[in-house]
Amino acid sequence: MDESQKRQLAELFAQEHVAVIVTQGEEWPTATLQAFAETSEFDLLFIMADTAEKFQNLLGRPKVTVIVDTRDVGDVNKFQIGRSVVQGIASEVERGGEWESLKDIFLRKNPFAAPFFGNPALRMVRIKPQRISYTGPDMQGFKLETT
Repeated sequence: MDESQKRQLAELFAQEHVAVIVTQGEEWPTATLQAFAETSEFDLLFIMADTAEKFQNLLGRPKVTVIVDTRDVGDVNKFQIGRSVVQGIASEVERGGEWESLKDIFLRKNPFAAPFFGNPALRMVRIKPQRISYTGPDMQGFKLETT
């Protein structure tokens, strides 16, 4: 990923607080709109209950898709929105180790989520991108494989 691509993706992710995460169930996919955060390496972070269908799905089938877009602030009538589709491998972030630093990243972006961290059933998931596509409001974009 070149510097221009990094900048475009970082700007898009910084604008948005929610994304759609899609996980594959045994029979059906599950898509959920929820808060996310990103690391400087563009790993995506989500929090969810250990009993959530999406969490159970990704334990058995860790390939997920995440969609981030600016339709809430863009000109949808002219399709002038920034958007990215990230396909990656999800894994649970175990408590201890990186948990606290990733929690800080998540809460800096989404301070409203702080009460959830008091729940022992809360799980944090990190998605390591494998494929990224991006299209800006100017309809220019890129696709790349990160592996």
